[in-house]
Order: sequence, then C-alpha cells, then structure tokens
Amino acid sequence: MKIVLLRHAETTSNKNNKADSQIDAELTENGWKDAHNLIPKLKNLKIDVFIVSPLKRNLQTIQPFLDTLDNPKVIVNNLTIERNLGDFTGTPMGVFQKFCDDNNEDKVFCKPKNGESIADTYKRAKKFLLFLEENYKNKTILICGHKNFLMCFETLLRNLDIKDYYKFKPLKNAETREFNI
Repeated sequence: MKIVLLRHAETTSNKNNKADSQIDAELTENGWKDAHNLIPKLKNLKIDVFIVSPLKRNLQTIQPFLDTLDNPKVIVNNLTIERNLGDFTGTPMGVFQKFCDDNNEDKVFCKPKNGESIADTYKRAKKFLLFLEENYKNKTILICGHKNFLMCFETLLRNLDIKDYYKFKPLKNAETREFNI
C-alpha cells in the first residue's frame, strides 16, 4: 500500500495564525493557488482513492486535481478530522502549548477542556490505519488532512512511539509525503 499524506492548503485561520482545530475554515487566495499548483505533482502519483475529513478545506485542496479526473473515488472519513482543541479553538497559535508549559503538563497527553489530547488523536490514527489495511491493500491512497492528525498518523507510519510526536517537522500547507507500507 502506498500512502500519500497531503496537508490542506493555507486557510484563513492559518493566515491569521489561529488554531482552527475543527473550525470549518476556507482556503485563502494563496491556498487556492497552491491547490492548483498541486495538479502536476498529483498526476504522477496514480492515486486509487482520496480520503478527506469532513472539513471543507481538505476537499477544497484536492478539488482542482479531482476536476481533471473521470469519476475519482473520494471518501470522507471522520477519523481523519483535526484534533479537537476544545476551549482553545480559535486562540492564537501556541496558546495551548504555553498553557501546557506553564502548568508543567506533557503536551502529548494534556487534554484541553472539551477537547482531545495528541494521544487521543493518535488513537484515532491507529483506527484509521486499520481501516486502510482492511480496505485498501495494494492501492495508492491520498489522505488530505490536518497538521495534528497527519503528524499522529505519520508517527504510526514511521513506527515511532507517540512520545516522539515532536521529533520531526509537520507537513507545511500543501506539502506531501509518501510512505510505502
């Protein structure tokens, strides 16, 4: 199975340095440009199935490419939704990390009020990997998703412990990474 991870293109929240979490933010003008610029790269990958979360920024990111295909298989999967930052949703980037630091909390296991921890998101990523293994062996799958979910999923693909979550760089907006498993 070949897995292509793609982080959604720039959103209004990204541009404004806000933690959008599960807010359904739109792509910016630059985000739309980046989405169109992905077309040549994605054409070379021979993708069998596209999986996105229910948040529209993911489908918006791949839509320009999908428009070049005949009857692409697109699946919306709730397991791939971004981490729920709970009461920290919509705050400036870094506020939750500062909260963890100020309270001597482990950033991987600290759960924001009304939200989920990185460890919780990692558990969803494990369920999602099982779903892929059961349904898409010998396929090329593009997963257009969110920073924190994709980092948890990549941690699994690299066979790392969730405690290693912060040991590699997250995908930038509209960046891809490929894995063969």
